[in-house]
Amino acid sequence: MKKAIFAASLILFCFAFVFSQEKESETVRLTLNDCLRKALESNFDILVEAFNPEISEFSIRESKESFMPQLSFGFDNYNRRYPTNWYAQGEVIRLSSNNYSVGLGQKMITGGQINLSLSNQISDSTQKLLIVNPTYSGNLSLDLTQPLLKGFGPKISRREMKIAQNQRDISISNLKSALIQKVYEVEAAYWNLVSAIESLKVDEYSLEHSKERLEKTKEAARIGIKTAIDVLASETDVASWETRIILDRSQVERSENNLRELINLAADEAGRSKSIIPSDEPSVEKKEMSFEEALKIAIEQRPEMARYQKMIENSALDVSYYKNQLLPQLDLQLHAWYLGQSGDKLIYENDDPYHGNIIGKMKASWTDAFKDVFDFKYSNWYVTLNLTIPLQNIFSRASLAKANMEKEQKELEMEKEKKSIYNGLLAAFKELKNSERRLETSSLYRQLMEKKLQAEEERVRLGLATSEWLFQYQRDLSSAKTGEIQATIDYKISVANLERLMGVNLKTRNLKFRDYDF
Repeated sequence: MKKAIFAASLILFCFAFVFSQEKESETVRLTLNDCLRKALESNFDILVEAFNPEISEFSIRESKESFMPQLSFGFDNYNRRYPTNWYAQGEVIRLSSNNYSVGLGQKMITGGQINLSLSNQISDSTQKLLIVNPTYSGNLSLDLTQPLLKGFGPKISRREMKIAQNQRDISISNLKSALIQKVYEVEAAYWNLVSAIESLKVDEYSLEHSKERLEKTKEAARIGIKTAIDVLASETDVASWETRIILDRSQVERSENNLRELINLAADEAGRSKSIIPSDEPSVEKKEMSFEEALKIAIEQRPEMARYQKMIENSALDVSYYKNQLLPQLDLQLHAWYLGQSGDKLIYENDDPYHGNIIGKMKASWTDAFKDVFDFKYSNWYVTLNLTIPLQNIFSRASLAKANMEKEQKELEMEKEKKSIYNGLLAAFKELKNSERRLETSSLYRQLMEKKLQAEEERVRLGLATSEWLFQYQRDLSSAKTGEIQATIDYKISVANLERLMGVNLKTRNLKFRDYDF
């Protein structure tokens, strides 16, 4: 018999162990920091927003590419055959040439353009009276175009690059705003789940207490101490708690689903979602800070302020650009070139190209042409100034007026944002102070309700009162406990909201997102 009992106990223990292991595998215990890190790694809103700074980086690269040197190569083959009516030329002339060139162009920071090119031409002709044939020609040329009024200066030439850099900074500020907001949402969702679970525990305890009282009431009614009405009242109280627990469990599920979605918690291989068990206790640490200190930090740390500052900088760049576009177009152009020539020198009989025959050639190389080029033997240059006065710039200044108005608009929006930060922070600060007072009063109220219930239980035990008031006091105590829990949670959420409005919750939580330094 003892062996059978031992075997049965062992089986029950194994079954309980396996069941507990299955239950454990269906749940996941997470601290608040675990949830925050998971959100920063997996939340879809953040992952989508994180693309924008990276996209802006490519815009910066594109704007810088205009200052990269441009290398060009050229080749053309030219063949011509045409008749002449000049005796000395012959009846038909054939001309062929091959041209090779290489060029290097560079946009300058001053707004100008400089081009350097080197070319070589090889020409062969049947034309009479030639001294050199085929002819090798070399040419080194330098072209410089520099605007002196409209389009002049680094500020104008680098405008697109600076706007792209500011846009990248704006994208980073938007990403920081999204991170700050998401951290707050996760923290609020976490503590709301804690609140729902704790409220469920309080009501489950009250239900068990109510069931025990029902059993005692039934036993008292059986021996004639209690009446059927007392039993009915106890049964009604149990049903009331069971209804509340159903609502509590529904609230737990909603809170859990909200947190699971925010942190994008993956399901298991079977596609089942694990239940989240919060590990952190809702302890309270008082936030000691004046409103003036909080406002100063918010103005310095809120990413919206940095974003508007960059937007105003972009508008100022537009104003400068359109002011410059109103100036006349005065361009300085410099063209310098250096020539060289070589070829096969023809030797005529009796040195008479008119009547003599070609009796030989003095060979030369095409590279000989570049000796003259790089010795700068034949230098040529000219300088021009071109002035253009567009009449529309005299009579119309619409673009500049528009840019000025957009700049004023952004400045006004920035002031509006400052006012919004002030009002939001003031409301959050008042809510935090109210939550502090609720912490004190809810704790005191819960202690008083516990004493009141104990006194009423003693009166019922002595037969000095009915159980009707006892049930009411039990519900009041449960509400007091739930209220104390909610007051604690509300205070923590109020602190989280204040840190969100100050723009510091990433720092206070020591959170990092990739390589960004917020």
